Amino acid sequence: MKLTFLGTGAAEGIPSPFCDCDTCEHARANAGRNIRRRQSVVINDHLLIDLGPDLFASCAQLGLSLCQIETILITHSHLDHFDPSNLIMRAKAFRLSTELPEIPVIAGPSVWMKWDESGGSDQKAQIRRTPILPGRSVEASGYSIRSIEASHNSRIGDAMNYIIDDGKVTLLYASDSGMYSETVWKELDGYRFDAVVLEGTIWGRPSAREHLNEEDFRKMLERMREIGAVTDQTMVIATHFSHQGWAGPHEEIEAKAQRLGALCAYDGLTLHIDPTEES
Repeated sequence: MKLTFLGTGAAEGIPSPFCDCDTCEHARANAGRNIRRRQSVVINDHLLIDLGPDLFASCAQLGLSLCQIETILITHSHLDHFDPSNLIMRAKAFRLSTELPEIPVIAGPSVWMKWDESGGSDQKAQIRRTPILPGRSVEASGYSIRSIEASHNSRIGDAMNYIIDDGKVTLLYASDSGMYSETVWKELDGYRFDAVVLEGTIWGRPSAREHLNEEDFRKMLERMREIGAVTDQTMVIATHFSHQGWAGPHEEIEAKAQRLGALCAYDGLTLHIDPTEES
């Protein structure tokens, strides 16, 4: 399984244009891996997770085309994860010389409500609406996808993390969630993940219900190890960082993640997960 990180930042990105904190000022001065666009990930070049407002800029900078995307998976309806204009721009009027197939978009009810409110048309965007709720499973483009309830967006209640299996690799995509409920831990019992993408939004701040700080990141991994979902062979990747989560350069948060046994994602990072390779 190949993972390509198009964006690794939280809601405001880094730097936030309305902020002069140390992290934002450092990012402006040093650029490189300190710049974080709003989060989006591509799996195996044809499964896209989330459609945030930086998607087009990220693809342009990284030289990526989304013409080969076969399935889109949305975690929740917050703007940094679902900007309806991205799908609107998929319409034939904006790509006259390019033919694209109809593709499934898998998302919860609040995403579809936002899409409808935007005036989006399934037919024009050439998408096949595939509603999903926490605890449900769906097959798409050769993937087995199971949704689990994220501890996030509690006013709406349909934010999801996803277990994605391509037949060789099982990935837990766990962005935008605080500590899991006991119900979710019971669902995870019996899984063994080859890779876990885990958020660290509020890394250096006090614990909160809807995001992870450094200590809660550690606790999540410890609990996953206790139930056998994470082993020494599991690749753990930290992502979804906020400029308000810590003060410092990419190298500082990278070192902190490494001490917990995790890689630190950055925009443009590509990883290959192969459970047959020796560690």
